[in-house]
Amino acid sequence: MGVAKQESDNSHHRDILSQPVGKICKLTPHRLGLLDRLGIVTIYDLLNHIPSRYENWTDIKAVASLENASDQAFEAEVIRVPSLHRKGKFSSLSTMLSDGTDSIKAVWFNQPYYKDKLRKGDRYLFFGRVKRINGNFEVINPAFRPADEFSELTYLPVYPLTKGLTQSALRGYLKACLPKVIPSLPEFLPQDIVQSERLIDSQEAYAIIHFPKNESDLSAARDRLAYEELFLVLAKFSLMKRKKAGKNSAIPIRMSRDKAELFKKKVESLPYELTADQKKAINDIVSDISLNRPMSRLVQGDVGSGKTIVAALAMYAVALAGMQSIMMVPTSVLAEQHYRNFKALFSNDDFSVDLMLGSTSAHEKRAIRERLSTGKTLILIGTHAVLSEQNEFMAPALLVTDEQHRFGVRQRTLLLQRSGRDIHTLVMSATPIPRTLALIVYADLDLSNITTPPAGRPKIETYLAGESDEDRVYDIVMRQLIEGRQVYYVCPSIESEEDSDKVSAVELYDNLSKGRFSGYRVGLLHGALKPDEKERVMHDFLEHKVDLLICTTVVEVGVDNPNASLIVIENAECYGLATLHQLRGRVGRGSYRSVCILKSNAESDKIKERLRFVCANSDGFALAQKDLETRGPGDFFGTRQHGLPTLRFSDYHTDMPKMQRVAKQVEAYIDQIADSNHRSSEELATLFELRYGIFCSQSSI
Repeated sequence: MGVAKQESDNSHHRDILSQPVGKICKLTPHRLGLLDRLGIVTIYDLLNHIPSRYENWTDIKAVASLENASDQAFEAEVIRVPSLHRKGKFSSLSTMLSDGTDSIKAVWFNQPYYKDKLRKGDRYLFFGRVKRINGNFEVINPAFRPADEFSELTYLPVYPLTKGLTQSALRGYLKACLPKVIPSLPEFLPQDIVQSERLIDSQEAYAIIHFPKNESDLSAARDRLAYEELFLVLAKFSLMKRKKAGKNSAIPIRMSRDKAELFKKKVESLPYELTADQKKAINDIVSDISLNRPMSRLVQGDVGSGKTIVAALAMYAVALAGMQSIMMVPTSVLAEQHYRNFKALFSNDDFSVDLMLGSTSAHEKRAIRERLSTGKTLILIGTHAVLSEQNEFMAPALLVTDEQHRFGVRQRTLLLQRSGRDIHTLVMSATPIPRTLALIVYADLDLSNITTPPAGRPKIETYLAGESDEDRVYDIVMRQLIEGRQVYYVCPSIESEEDSDKVSAVELYDNLSKGRFSGYRVGLLHGALKPDEKERVMHDFLEHKVDLLICTTVVEVGVDNPNASLIVIENAECYGLATLHQLRGRVGRGSYRSVCILKSNAESDKIKERLRFVCANSDGFALAQKDLETRGPGDFFGTRQHGLPTLRFSDYHTDMPKMQRVAKQVEAYIDQIADSNHRSSEELATLFELRYGIFCSQSSI
């Protein structure tokens, strides 16, 4: 197929795939609403609603040969009339099954309607998780069909559902719609790659992944789709970076010789020596912003590694060149902290540093806007308010985003539209990831790592405690409070949950504030509080109006309280290692001995090993690597704010060798299509947006 013909076909297919799912599937508005709750809006969404697992009805086992704790299919006769028991809204239906080799008890919870569908003496095929309890077989909530119903036994897909939608209904929609949808799938992978990687084609892969006939076919479909998603994601990142590299619309920022001397004196006047990593990051930034290509640099560093001074000096270099910098942070508390530090650092310089928050008075905002428009203010710090459309900058040149490094994309675009010039961007992240992985998933950003902690930073001692150590832990907390120190006490949940042993912040606050620590000022901080309430609690803690802060992980990264010397983390097994390390970094900000206590009642040796690894290691990069190995990228990366598309068939860590191979093939392919000037790059970008949404496609700064 010629390039022009392939592009034309792909464009046609793309238009079909982007249509609402109702165009193909004739469903009621109610059913379409249920699909919408699953994120199924377009035809392409439906196609990519991939089964989470499969029921293998092709391997029918004798009851006597069933294995413990495994999903299996078996054929058996109902040998006892099903009995139904009700208690309020709860019901249980149970019966006994046998195939002559052995018997097995079957139980269905809250499915009373099965009573009339299971008749004593009839034979059925069953599928479910089999357990062996005290030598007897039991299966809970098994799926079942009359034994003579299946003319051909198959793998049945099991899809993610929403309330009101059943597996059989969703399977029916897909079985009816897929034949109409699959022919519209474009083949965007180059044929030479399909052949060299021994991949089946895209249409065949999607047909199989929904309704496979055997394990061999399913494996081939997974291989194809795993390669396809890696190719698509890495191609998108590569295209984004190339697009930025081709821009020449940013203002080059270069210091004159005398200004460069002032910059050097500022660095020398710091009360500490910058680390080699900090110096390299600053040199990289100064070099980047001297070009008319907009800088997009990620500075990632460990907790307390000194990223903020790197950002401050970058903004100082911009100010010395007579241009303006904006630092946008997620909370007012963090913005005020940076403002105080920057004001002190630049107190002898002849430009203004201003702070703008949502709560800043209208009168003060007008005064700040006047200073911004005249160029008197060269550094502006704040929350999202800093990029208000009412703010008129004289010469905006650098945007620094702190912590939430995919935040501010739309606002940055507004700056570009208003100024007519692109803006240099510096992203700060305290969640380090291994460099090899970062070079791939942050391919659109240049990367600086700060791995060496500043001299004099106290080591935070970390200990593991169990249930039997509770009184001892409370004694340690009390000693810190008696000495005038402050304590963080982190809980995994806000309120108590039924059938959960997680410690809740609200319950612990009630117990400790009215009991053991009633003589001290105990504060409560969690995500369900209103923003102004959270700000007030954090302010009170920083100003030592609160001695003991009971909180969830909402406690802010980057906030300095040099008087906080102890952090206790309940149910530490609930968190990733990177999160534990982040939380540990809330202390050790001053000169006092600092301690982190990880409390866990987990009995698993694997969990204990993970927690001991935190106790023995203070290197955030090593912990990040361990986190990827033990928990996987879903837990490591957390929310979509990181701008990483969710991989369905691959893994950002375990598939690293494959990712590196695909990355090379992607670069070679994009070089080729760039030379031939055809539209394949646009097709790749469009398919990316169809699959992952516009948010991810624009998420890189």
